[in-house]
Amino acid sequence: MRAGLLIRLSLVGTMATLPGYRAAAAQQPAPPEADSPSRGVRAGDVINVWIWRERDLSGEFPVDARGRVVLPLLGEVVAAGKGAEALADELRTAYRRYLSNPSIQVTVLRRIAVQGQVARPGFYPVDATVTVANVIALAGGVGGGGDARKIQLVRGGRVIVTSLGPQTVLEQSAVQSGDEIFVPERSWLARNSSTLLWAGLSVVTAVVATNLTR
Repeated sequence: MRAGLLIRLSLVGTMATLPGYRAAAAQQPAPPEADSPSRGVRAGDVINVWIWRERDLSGEFPVDARGRVVLPLLGEVVAAGKGAEALADELRTAYRRYLSNPSIQVTVLRRIAVQGQVARPGFYPVDATVTVANVIALAGGVGGGGDARKIQLVRGGRVIVTSLGPQTVLEQSAVQSGDEIFVPERSWLARNSSTLLWAGLSVVTAVVATNLTR
């Protein structure tokens, strides 16, 4: 049995050296850091609808768990997966049954918590077309001890993206309403690198000065 095991291990090692085997292994997809984002409106978002000269029909309307929003006169409208412009076009067509040539603007808002090393941690409703950096700016920006290179996306207490780029656009990312954008603290070494550098230079200077006076 031991000889058979050694033969099988030898065959596996030999196959691993073959170009075809290595290429096939390289093509295996890496596990994703987060769920693949769906573009446009998502459950939990808020739809800001503005209709010119129609204050009673305008306002902010939440998107339910089924991806639907309830609007005045229209009732339930499927919003999930639609961008702001596409949804605005759909609403213009629908409201023509009640209004003459309506002028409609739609803004999709994500409700995002910003925590960690920022000036004003809190919950912010933000336009889905803005970047992560814009969201953090609403919270007063990254504090002096924050690490802007390792911004995390947290959902349900679990980190699902370990490095969220500042220029990432919300609607093109995994960020959903209810998520948390967390700015971690820089490491002790990063926060004290300049101090350590000056301390090192001081020691070198002292040593050189001592040697010169001898």
